[in-house]
Amino acid sequence: MEFIKSLFALISNVENWSVDDVLSATSIVLVIVGGLFAYRQWKFANTTRRTELINQILEKLRFDKELVTTTYLIDYEDDWYDGNFHDREDDFEYQMDKLMSYLSYICYLQKERKISAKEFCILKYEINRACSSHAVQCYLWNLYHFSRQQGTQCSFQYLIDYGLKQKLINKKAFTNSQNLFSIYLRADE
Repeated sequence: MEFIKSLFALISNVENWSVDDVLSATSIVLVIVGGLFAYRQWKFANTTRRTELINQILEKLRFDKELVTTTYLIDYEDDWYDGNFHDREDDFEYQMDKLMSYLSYICYLQKERKISAKEFCILKYEINRACSSHAVQCYLWNLYHFSRQQGTQCSFQYLIDYGLKQKLINKKAFTNSQNLFSIYLRADE
């Protein structure tokens, strides 16, 4: 408080300023201007990095052949999660896990506020479609309960949490360990 009083007295008494006072005032002004410039540059650099991150996510999500093919299966409500899913010879389970991991990572970024709500809107369609898909819900339900039996958290927990929070996944049905969905993955296997 004393500093502010002396600063105000110094400013209001300009005719008695010495060279030292002028240099001090000039230094203060330059530090403030420099600080504002540095903040502006930091903000611009941060925005640029976030834009690059969103672009990388979009490119991967929309142009990676495996992710696009898997997304189309979800988008067109293909009933892909059945008793043969975990025993298939091809790499379909890997492809689905890759997509679920990616979507869960996006939900993590959103939850931790690493991307803004505006940026998240660009990616929201794919996440909402996945969470709304019956086959995805069955798969996530099985993984969720399997993980709980193993005493760990599901790999796609951020995606599950997002779906539950947005009411895209029925919380009562999802958290119920009864056979509300077909069980294809068991801890005793």
